[in-house]
Amino acid sequence: MSAPKISAVVLAGTHRWSGSSFERLAPRPLVPVALAPLISYPLGWLADAGVRRATICANGTTRDIETAFGDGHSLGMELSYYKDATPRGAAGCARDAGLQSASETLVIVDGTAIPTVDLGQLLAAHRASGAAMTAVVHRDHAAAPMPGGAYVVERRVLDQVADSGFQDIKENLIPKLHRLGERVAAHESEGLCPHVFNAQTYLAVNQWVLQRRAEADDTRSGLLLDPRATVEPGARLVGPVQAGAGAHIAAGATVVGPTTIGPDSVVECNALVARSVLWSRCVVKEGAIVHGCVAGNDAVVPAGARLFNVVRAAGPSPSWIPHVRPAADPAPLPVTVVG
Repeated sequence: MSAPKISAVVLAGTHRWSGSSFERLAPRPLVPVALAPLISYPLGWLADAGVRRATICANGTTRDIETAFGDGHSLGMELSYYKDATPRGAAGCARDAGLQSASETLVIVDGTAIPTVDLGQLLAAHRASGAAMTAVVHRDHAAAPMPGGAYVVERRVLDQVADSGFQDIKENLIPKLHRLGERVAAHESEGLCPHVFNAQTYLAVNQWVLQRRAEADDTRSGLLLDPRATVEPGARLVGPVQAGAGAHIAAGATVVGPTTIGPDSVVECNALVARSVLWSRCVVKEGAIVHGCVAGNDAVVPAGARLFNVVRAAGPSPSWIPHVRPAADPAPLPVTVVG
C-alpha cells in the first residue's frame, strides 16, 4: 500500500467522566497492557499493515503521548499530533486531524482498543465496495454486531463533518452520509476488539492479551518472564504470568495468572497475587493478598493486607473501585531463577 495514499488517524482523546481512581492512575491510552502502552497496539496494527503515517488526536494527554512515542521512528512510522481542546467528538477529531494529511484514504482507529481485524483485508473490501466509509463490526456468537473501533474513509467524507462543535461518527456522520446517498459498508470480523473503558475492562483486556501470548508459547509454560526478572526457588507461579525487567518474586510467594508483575516490582515471601496487574515499582509485602486488583506505579501493599477487586494508587491508603471482576504476539521469555 502506498503511504501517500493511505494514512491514519488514531483517536486518543479521553476525559475523566467518572473521576474514578483508575482514571487518575494514567491517561487511558498509556495504561500498560502486558507491559506495553495501550495505544501501542493500534499503532503496531497500522505499522504491521504498512501504514507509515499517522496523526494521533488527543486532548490534555497529547504531550504525554508525544513524549512516549516521539516522531514514531521506533515503530517504523511517521507520527504527528493534533490536540483537541473542545472536545470535538470522534468525527470532529478525525476531520481536524485528517485535514493535516493529503491522503486519499484514511484509516480511523480507536487508541484505547486493540484491533484484531486483518487491515489488509479491510482495505481490500473497502476498495472493492466503492464505499465512502467502511466500518468494522464484530459479532460475538449470536449477538448483534458491535462496533469494532476502526473505520476506513475516503477523503471526501471529511467535508461532511462540521468544523466546530461535537461530532460523533455513529450518531452524526454515518446518518448524514446515508442521507446524502453515500454508501457506508460494514466489514464483519470474527472475534473481539477489546476496549479499555475502566478498571474492570482494563483487567479483562490485560488478561486476554496474556492468555493469547501463553497460547502462542511453544513451551506451554505460561510464563512470560523478562530475562532480567528473578524468581526465587520455592516461589509458585501458575500461568499465564508475566514479569517485567527487574521484577522479583520471592520464595514462598504465589502468583496466579493471568497476572502481570511490572518492572522493578516485588512480591515478597508468602504473598499472593492473583488475576491482577502491578505496574512499575510496586511492592506487595510479606503475607499480603492481592486479588483482582490494579496497582499503579509505586503502590505498596502492606504486610498482611487483604485487597480484593480494588485499584491501589501510590501511598499508604488504597483507593477503592467496587465490583471489579477479572475476566476469564511476542514469544515468551525464559525464567531466571536465583540459586
